[in-house]
Amino acid sequence: MAKKLLASVMAFALCLFVSAADMVVKGKNGEDRKINVVDQSKTFLEFKVLSDSTVEVTNKSSYPSYRGHKSITIPEKVRIEGKVYTVTNIGEEAFKYCSRLTSINIPKSVTSIGECAFDGCSYLTSIKIPEGVTSIGKFAFYGCRGLTSIKIPEGVTSIGVDAFYGCSRLEPELLVYDKGTKCYGWIGDKKKCTKVVIPEGVTSIGVDAFDGCDILEPELLVYDKGTKCYGWIGDKKKCTEVVIPEGVTSIGYAAFKRCGSLNSINIPESVTSIGASAFRQCIRLTSIKIPEGVTNIGDLAFYGCNNLTSIKIPKSVTSIGKCAFDGCSYLDIVIDNSKKKVEVGRDAFKNCKSVKWLKD
Repeated sequence: MAKKLLASVMAFALCLFVSAADMVVKGKNGEDRKINVVDQSKTFLEFKVLSDSTVEVTNKSSYPSYRGHKSITIPEKVRIEGKVYTVTNIGEEAFKYCSRLTSINIPKSVTSIGECAFDGCSYLTSIKIPEGVTSIGKFAFYGCRGLTSIKIPEGVTSIGVDAFYGCSRLEPELLVYDKGTKCYGWIGDKKKCTKVVIPEGVTSIGVDAFDGCDILEPELLVYDKGTKCYGWIGDKKKCTEVVIPEGVTSIGYAAFKRCGSLNSINIPESVTSIGASAFRQCIRLTSIKIPEGVTNIGDLAFYGCNNLTSIKIPKSVTSIGKCAFDGCSYLDIVIDNSKKKVEVGRDAFKNCKSVKWLKD
């Protein structure tokens, strides 16, 4: 009797251990999905608590113990001091310079891949980004020259500056997501790119995203509904006309700098910011309409546009950067200052033909 009782107690204790190690959650289709919970003391990975229920994979030391690992699996759940957390982020520099790493498994719970997360992982050959990921930080896969394939899921809305810079073995065509061959930017050796398609949902393109794409057709960046453009492609010195679609909110730093053949551009009403050097030295641009809603015109934005003849600054603009229109020697500028005072940087209108202020 005593032996049976002891066996029952041991079996009960074993069940408690198993239930503590595993969790069952409902999947998207209502099915039960078993998730293994990893105790922090049982893994070499390091974690940072973000909230009462979430953590990110982090890198707390200058030379983490996992830097020499070839294969890594990130758990979906981790127990820290008796409490279970969900892993939602791969933090900044989490796997930076893990030069021996060839494969990594990222759980479905992850929604963000941080800045420089896999920077310098030169032997990483492939990676699957889960459907729940919405952002990939700048330099996230910088220098991952061993990568031969990668798929960006539909839910990703932000890809940082130079996120895939130096991934020279990736096919130099498109970053794709589930619904067809749509592109968020470039992949691989962008000097070899011949075609880039930007999907309608993208609202921002990073600094120098297509810099050096010399053999791209010098026409338009297009998306689903016709030949609409977010910026320039290819040898931008050859671009003559650019149409930016509705939905774009900012024109980034040096987006059209030195587009020497550009003579026409349409800026949609959705744009609120024109970045520094955005149209610098567009010497054939003769006119441009700045839409109501733009609040900021950056430093050197129209520097050296010496064929511009007229431009009206709407009353929504609150700041004009230094040397913004410097060198526009044929330009008559009208500034609507009836709403609020406009902050004007040094030499903003240097060498312009005339400047007229509209006031109450």
